[in-house]
Amino acid sequence: MRLYCVDGTNVVRVLWGYGGEQFREQEESDCLTLVESFAVLCRGLAGRAEVEIFFDGEGRRWKRVPQGTANLRVRFSWEELADALILDRVRAGSFGREGRVTVVTADGELGRRAREEGGRWLAVRHGEGLERVLRSIEGRFAGKE
Repeated sequence: MRLYCVDGTNVVRVLWGYGGEQFREQEESDCLTLVESFAVLCRGLAGRAEVEIFFDGEGRRWKRVPQGTANLRVRFSWEELADALILDRVRAGSFGREGRVTVVTADGELGRRAREEGGRWLAVRHGEGLERVLRSIEGRFAGKE
């Protein structure tokens, strides 16, 4: 089973192109869109992949994971940065039986550190759509049913 750790706040801000307090309402909506989109992906990859989406902060108004997605978890960093939690998962995967963990982020520093810790990095680029990110992950399982 492959594990993907998504740097949720970073990915939302890069894909939708904004940040800051004045965009809080829109960011909340886009975070939920991100989770729901990954839920659809996870349903199709059940038994082959797990996804953990990490958000900075103590939580969102919505804290639900869509039904039927046992292979999707949403985590909130509370007192430390989501990056630290993601790197902990990469280290655990590198030393455990889980195998290599893929970090999904536009943050070059986090991506490089994930590689140094034995993980993989799926780089998200400015201007890309969420669909491209999801297809990239899905494509890694093509023909591996």
